[in-house]
Amino acid sequence: MNICVIGCGAIGTTIARAVEDMPHIDVIYLTDRSKECATRLQEHTKKVRYVPDIVPILNDIKLVAEAASQDAARYYAPLALSAGVDILIMSVGVFHDEEFQKDTFRLAKRKGAKIFIPSGAIGGIDALCAASLEGIDEVTLTTTKPPSAFGPNPYLESKSIIASDLRTRTVLFSGSARDAVKHFPQNINVAATISLAGIGFERTMIKIVCDPQVKTNEHHLQARGKFGELDVVTRNVPSPRNPKTSYLAALSAISAIKKITGNAWIGV
Repeated sequence: MNICVIGCGAIGTTIARAVEDMPHIDVIYLTDRSKECATRLQEHTKKVRYVPDIVPILNDIKLVAEAASQDAARYYAPLALSAGVDILIMSVGVFHDEEFQKDTFRLAKRKGAKIFIPSGAIGGIDALCAASLEGIDEVTLTTTKPPSAFGPNPYLESKSIIASDLRTRTVLFSGSARDAVKHFPQNINVAATISLAGIGFERTMIKIVCDPQVKTNEHHLQARGKFGELDVVTRNVPSPRNPKTSYLAALSAISAIKKITGNAWIGV
């Protein structure tokens, strides 16, 4: 089986290197806006092959793994699905655009292709999906990260907030998941994931906190409904390559690919 990884940043690089050891994967095509970054990774992995464009290889792959950005997901998802190729999406925040979400899901159904969304940097997604079948009353997520996780951000600039200057625990955002993923596209993909698993982008409430005293990326997920109550805290070690994301996010993508290419699924 051949796959294609979009992006050779922190998550894409981790995926490519891990998939290298999977016996069911023959070739890992890799594309990125930075040819230098992609070719450098190719030099250190036997199965990786850099391609400037995925169109010529669509007939040769079974899965596209997007690990770049919301813009990349918006471009590559329709491209892959139109060719009947499954896609795994890490930049889940792209689905805050309701029209894009509906069009993409319809396209997948029409072409007989699948969209895979890993749990990412948070626990409890499986329980949330199950609970949604009988109705959920409320879902809230409080995400706390150190200042290093927040780079240049137009929303914070509009509020005259510089994360690196903060000395006390500060709430950066409080509102709907739809607005959260729009204003923090690189920090809060988990908000989009729980929205899709649970009660949607409008009803899912998000609080984003910057705390100079913490060293982990913490996600506190709470839900209440007919099933009972869910209370899950995940404290993630930031990725050594990019403090904006959690190492667990990359591991969840690798786990998903192992399931997709294997024969057993645990936690479905």
